[in-house]
Amino acid sequence: MVITGTLNTCSSSLQIARQARGKDRKFQYFEHYYVQTLFMMLGESLCMVVYVVNKYIVHRDDPKSVDGDALDMSPLVLWPAAFLDIVATSLGYMGLAFMKDPGFFQMLRVSPIIFCGLLSMPVLKQKLKWFNWTGILIVCTGLIIKALPNVFTSMLNHHKREGCTIEFENPHNASFLNATAIEVADGAGGMARSTEYALGIGLVLVGEFFHGVQFVYEEKFITKYNLAPLKVVGIEGICGVLTLAVLLWPVYYIPIPESLGGASLGPDGRFEDAIDGFVQIFDGDNGYWLLIWTIGNMCSIAIFNFAGISVTKELNATTRAVLDQIRVILIWAIFLIPFGPYLCRLQGYFHFTAPIGLSILICGVFFYNNIIII
Repeated sequence: MVITGTLNTCSSSLQIARQARGKDRKFQYFEHYYVQTLFMMLGESLCMVVYVVNKYIVHRDDPKSVDGDALDMSPLVLWPAAFLDIVATSLGYMGLAFMKDPGFFQMLRVSPIIFCGLLSMPVLKQKLKWFNWTGILIVCTGLIIKALPNVFTSMLNHHKREGCTIEFENPHNASFLNATAIEVADGAGGMARSTEYALGIGLVLVGEFFHGVQFVYEEKFITKYNLAPLKVVGIEGICGVLTLAVLLWPVYYIPIPESLGGASLGPDGRFEDAIDGFVQIFDGDNGYWLLIWTIGNMCSIAIFNFAGISVTKELNATTRAVLDQIRVILIWAIFLIPFGPYLCRLQGYFHFTAPIGLSILICGVFFYNNIIII
């Protein structure tokens, strides 16, 4: 669970780290958030394969034992959850592209416990206990402390991506095309780096709000129908793939003004240029690194869901909550490693507020889950 959970965020981050040839044969960063979400949903769909194997092969003598006391339910009941997941995940990937900070991105993905807690009161008629409120307050404090240096760049001093030179191998003549990534004071479109980072935080938080709504919706119906969690993930993945397979066609024909960032959504400035995204992933001229990271993202999300459900079943939800925080630490630490010219777009820099904010965040999660009190 820890390894694949870490790999999931790392692979989705690495997808946006290195340029690849698009359909216009020019090098561009891979910023196709809905295509990324499509492959993430394909990864969730693999959980249905595990469910079917478990039910009809492993337990073929008694397949009903896999579902337990589950009630009959139309798969369409879970479509709203899948749609919420699409919105949340695509906004998260978009925010990650603006932030270029996988460590803090993973920290922000803890925030659904805040939204879940607040939404559970009107929707599920639950009351938050004092340690839940304390946990929410501590989590918010940790996130604010971690974000301060990047939003207020005067605190960073030397933390800049100066001289980040990226090399691309040209397979046709074995020469190199050099490009300098200008991410020192300005972001895409001349946007100040601090503004770009703050916008990324906002996008991720809005996305995690939708994840919070999704989790509350799932809790309501999983409890009602007593569904097997692996089946739920598989159905949502299939619903998400089918939904995006339909939506990617009309959004291809929606132009986005360049002033709103249309240039980053493909060479023609479309809402989402899936064709350009697929070319970048599958074109052999790009060295297949993007394809490897995409497959890694798919497989890791499938195994992570299966492993997480297994931990909850064999141990308990508290253990899963503890293990989940280990991957937050690992992801933050991994991107402090200097990756060299190819991946310096995501290079993290150590600031003393980071371990403080991270420690406070983890304490908040433990408080919310009643781990410290226990």
